[in-house]
Amino acid sequence: MRSAGSRIAAFTRGAECDLATAQALIGTIAQADPVAALVLVNHYMVHAELRSLPSYPVPLQGREAMAGKLINALLAEPDQGSASRGGLPGTVAQKTAQGWYLTGRKAYVTGIPVLSWLLVRARTESPEPEICFFLLPQQASGMTVLSTWDHVGMRASASHEVTLTDVFVPNDHLIFREKAGQASHFGKVLAMWNQGLLGALYDGIVRTAVGWTENFLKERKPSNLGASLATLPAMQNVIGEIRIALDLNQIILRSFAEAVAFKDQDRIQKEAALVKIQTVDGAAGLTQSLLAIAGNAGLSARNDLERCHRDALCGRIHAPMLSFCAPRQGGRP
Repeated sequence: MRSAGSRIAAFTRGAECDLATAQALIGTIAQADPVAALVLVNHYMVHAELRSLPSYPVPLQGREAMAGKLINALLAEPDQGSASRGGLPGTVAQKTAQGWYLTGRKAYVTGIPVLSWLLVRARTESPEPEICFFLLPQQASGMTVLSTWDHVGMRASASHEVTLTDVFVPNDHLIFREKAGQASHFGKVLAMWNQGLLGALYDGIVRTAVGWTENFLKERKPSNLGASLATLPAMQNVIGEIRIALDLNQIILRSFAEAVAFKDQDRIQKEAALVKIQTVDGAAGLTQSLLAIAGNAGLSARNDLERCHRDALCGRIHAPMLSFCAPRQGGRP
């Protein structure tokens, strides 16, 4: 993408990009390379959050600080799991006269080999702990990448674990702090963009899968049929149902982006669950239906459908989980 001239840091300067525009970009990229799209999802959601702060973080203000460089948020931890579940992070920030020292372990750091900046969530060790967010360069001394990522899908995302051992952070790299145990004011914009962009990403995966399957059905002409598989009503029904699901995805994604633009919190809460359940979690069910009609060819590693299905399976591990979304919807008026 860099060699093609893509401006990966487009959010740091100039006109702001809204969620709908970013969705269109991510959806298009995901049809060709879901992993590249996932790395950009994280990059864009972090910048959207940083943009919402009263002032843009000092370490990233210079032209050279973010030119062609990627950032991701280190929120999840092996013991705690997703930060969306709440609780204090295990990563500790110790204050000194010179700055801060971070020690802890983070999980699922997508794209770590190509990142330049990390946004790290940590807690202080004071009697009344605070939750702090720090910016640190990927090459910071004391940081070690553990090659733990071995998932069935999104294999090239290198979503490894990272250990921090007395990593020094200057004072001006602390960009936000708040008391633990209270409603968090940091990360709301990040979560909205994450949800909206992940929906576009997994919609893009299914579009590639259905495109490959349609071509396969048109080209496959069994001798006993005398025509292509695409002429069979059973095949047409499956493709038609998936095309309808993709149309529904677009309606949901556009509506969610509109709710975010209007800052309609009631709609955002309701429609975020729709995006997660219908578009993100639902992707694997759609690719499974395509596998059912593609047969052995669909499971061949030579063909796009096999990779698309593996990648689609990863949708269900993104926060928030279905077990979190469904009860919230079930308990509302």
